[in-house]
Amino acid sequence: MKILIFNTLYFPNIVGGAEKSVQLLAERLLQRGHTPVIVSSSKEDKINVINGVKVYYLKYRNLYWASESNDKSKMKKVIWHGLDNYNPFLETKISEIISIEKPDVVHTNNLVGLSTLPWISAKKHNIPIVHTLRDFSLMCSKGTMFRDSKNCKDRCVECSILTEFKKYMTNKNYVNYVIGNSKFMVNRHKELGFFRDVPSKRIYNGAVIRNESSNKKIKSENHNNKPIKFFYMGRIEETKGVNLLLNTFKNISQAELLLAGKVTDNKIQSDIDNKSYPDNIKFLGYIDPEDILPDIDVLIAPSLWNEPLPRVILEAYSHEVPVIGSTRGGIPECIIHNETGFLFNPDIKEEFERIVTNIVEKPELLSTFKPNIKSYIKQFDIEKSVDDYITTYNSVCQNK
Repeated sequence: MKILIFNTLYFPNIVGGAEKSVQLLAERLLQRGHTPVIVSSSKEDKINVINGVKVYYLKYRNLYWASESNDKSKMKKVIWHGLDNYNPFLETKISEIISIEKPDVVHTNNLVGLSTLPWISAKKHNIPIVHTLRDFSLMCSKGTMFRDSKNCKDRCVECSILTEFKKYMTNKNYVNYVIGNSKFMVNRHKELGFFRDVPSKRIYNGAVIRNESSNKKIKSENHNNKPIKFFYMGRIEETKGVNLLLNTFKNISQAELLLAGKVTDNKIQSDIDNKSYPDNIKFLGYIDPEDILPDIDVLIAPSLWNEPLPRVILEAYSHEVPVIGSTRGGIPECIIHNETGFLFNPDIKEEFERIVTNIVEKPELLSTFKPNIKSYIKQFDIEKSVDDYITTYNSVCQNK
């Protein structure tokens, strides 16, 4: 089966978990004997082969590349979003790719920078479409549904105007099946009128399950005289709950907080430059999670926004690392409280402080989670996710 997969970005243009998940899915489909072909936005038109997978990189045909929007004026952003609903400058190129590749199914993911043209072109060629929800970009211009330090209950006026055409397209029989990487994502979109009558289900992003011999290191369970290492990975900004971590660990000097990722918060960057943080808080910059997860004791996913499902949680589980996560978005769907980690309400900062303090005072708790994680992670196995996608592809092809 040939699957034409669209996503905003693809390796090496990686921003977050969506790109990693799409790449992992494509490469596993290839291993199964299928033919995945990728289409993503880029700064130039080119074709490459990444780990055996053919990749079309399409030069953005808008005012600017989606990944470089931070310094653009409001007027430019409005025009950009208008074009990103339906971008006629992409039509010839996308239609040409579909004609050349002749896929059995089109699988769209994040479409920022590609507009809804993959749906329109696939429909013209009578090719069934599966869409995976990995963020809120179909309904929110920022892709987060988070504004003024709180989660949006509904679309604001601005987002309603800028994304109404996308909502219209979700209900016009273009997409044959919609998938969420968490139940939360599917339910949230349907609650707000997207994909109203489109069949749907959850398929987890999928993680590589490791066996004992594949681990690079075997961690000692003896924490005597060693600080517990808490780890955060992601954008370092307010929406991700980083301020809660920093404020908490300033007062818990007997534990280490390691933060990996790009600093996008000016205040935090200023404090780093001024060396305002104590020695137990360390900013690592970008780092491959595989290089550090074997050495850490606890992962923290403290998002304030309704994050769909942080991929780093599954990556931590693959190393049998327990997770502390907020009760936002899809995070509670992949943490069993007191069994694979802990859940906390980020609106009640004392809850998080109590969990961290409890672990610091009773580090032996961590070893009790490992057998649970080892069993629990099986449902997130990438091979199961690939099976579920193949079943969905076959279903839409049979019913087209």
